[in-house]
Amino acid sequence: MVNRIKISHKYKLLGIALLAFSLQHYNTSYAVEPQTPEPAQPLTPATPAVAVPVATTPPPAAPNYTADIIAQMIKGMIASSPWQKEAMTEIYRLSDHHLIWLNNKNTDVALKLLANMPASKGLHSEDYAVQWLNTRWQELKASADPSFEELALFDATLSNSLLSYYSDLRHGRVNPHKVSFDFQVNKEHLKLAQWTLNASKDGSLNTLAENLEPKLLFYRNLRRAFNQYQQAAQENKNLQFKFSQPLLENNSDPQVIPLRQLLTTLGDVIASKNSSNAKSSVYDLALIAGVKNFQYRHGLATTGLLSKETVAMLNVPLEYRISQIELGLERMRWVPDQTEGRLIVVNIPSFRLWAFDAINDPKSKPLTMRVVVGEAEDKQTPSLSSTMNQIEFRPTWTVPQSIIKNEFLDKLENNPSYFTKRHMKVTYRDNGQISIRQAAGDKNALGLVKFLFPNNHAVYFHDTTAQQYFSRSRRDFSHGCVRLANPDLLAEFVLKKQTGAWTPEKIDTAMHKGGSKRVLLDNPIPVMILYNSAMAIDNSGVAFFQDIYGHDETLKQALAAKQKAHANSAKKRLK
Repeated sequence: MVNRIKISHKYKLLGIALLAFSLQHYNTSYAVEPQTPEPAQPLTPATPAVAVPVATTPPPAAPNYTADIIAQMIKGMIASSPWQKEAMTEIYRLSDHHLIWLNNKNTDVALKLLANMPASKGLHSEDYAVQWLNTRWQELKASADPSFEELALFDATLSNSLLSYYSDLRHGRVNPHKVSFDFQVNKEHLKLAQWTLNASKDGSLNTLAENLEPKLLFYRNLRRAFNQYQQAAQENKNLQFKFSQPLLENNSDPQVIPLRQLLTTLGDVIASKNSSNAKSSVYDLALIAGVKNFQYRHGLATTGLLSKETVAMLNVPLEYRISQIELGLERMRWVPDQTEGRLIVVNIPSFRLWAFDAINDPKSKPLTMRVVVGEAEDKQTPSLSSTMNQIEFRPTWTVPQSIIKNEFLDKLENNPSYFTKRHMKVTYRDNGQISIRQAAGDKNALGLVKFLFPNNHAVYFHDTTAQQYFSRSRRDFSHGCVRLANPDLLAEFVLKKQTGAWTPEKIDTAMHKGGSKRVLLDNPIPVMILYNSAMAIDNSGVAFFQDIYGHDETLKQALAAKQKAHANSAKKRLK
């Protein structure tokens, strides 16, 4: 049995050599290592580990034949990024190079965690070598004399799998910069190693996972929707509706029964306490209300009628919706895990902004408004997080060189009055460059106010003279900045805690009279520009949107590449 295995002097040194050598041969993946908050709850102080008995002093030299054994170890390891290398080095340094999981009463807990928990979080247990680990663990426990190579390979693989799961749960599987998302992800891998080792000793492996999982409201709502859709997919396989004509109240149709079951599982219909109602084929008021909620979540007119468009949305495979939600969960792990205070959020595919006074208070209703975002073809609005630190009333506009080159050169040659009518001053510089500056006022393209937050893309929120686009259902018409349907209301939100008594009347005066005026915010407000084709802002359920920029497919490919790398590692481990 494993708990009776004794490791000699030469095997302790071999173990150290195996781990050290293997940790030097990882490929690179992540390049971003900024800052991340510690888990929401402090972990219980670690208790002494129950380590495999080893000699305290290694022999003077390692055996010459260890090179071949080490090479086999490398083929079996699954780590693939610099942070994993450092985390694995740290966890075994902290364990004084003892194997962690042999003679450990929490090994089965760790294996159960990796087998059962990832699927409910939008992750995949096969990415963590679960099948191999369980098989090897049973074989090692049944073996009277396993080799040290087998013990070390199992131990290091389990450590690496746990570190990977915890990191994926907290920060996501894909580096956001590799899919053109400007979020800074800090894995804090050295702390993660310490937390994992502590949890291996005191049995808090599940608690650690709970503490590391994001607490952001949108993430939590989306994960709840993910579990609802998984349940619906299990209970409603191959479901297709074929309503030949819209049903009216109290009409009957056999398809009403599975429709009611589906919408109840998805949360659109409140489950009836009367079992006979659940099996009723009558299109009643409760089901009509559920259809209206379903229509709202899918961007349809909330008529309650089973229109052609509504039936088409009902027939979208649930597996596709689950995939959308999974991608949303991945992206929500990249953003700052804000659990309190004010927050301004834009979700690009939904063409909408929300401004929260208290992000953690479900009773606090956010300000919300329509927005126009960057054109899908070549002027996409970037996804990022920042902090709004100032607003500017009656701004001027210095036209970017890209707009001058692509849109204004022809007008300069053939229609110079275009610029005069719009209060634009054209300057021809000695170096041949042209600059155009538009004066503040009602004709300014930025409107009467803009909202600034530092970022690498020179984007901001602003008013606009092009009001006609806000009535469109699809609103990607800008050059990359976010245009606001109600900039005055956002100004009131931003300035209501600002010194100087910024009343609605004072804001209106600043927008319509005088020259340009900048206001530095006393209390800067976090800003997130998100890209989710599945979004759950509140308890009304998950809403789905068109993937206008094609980012979903890009992320799918990146995740598939990660899974392929895991599969290749598994094949090597079996050799």
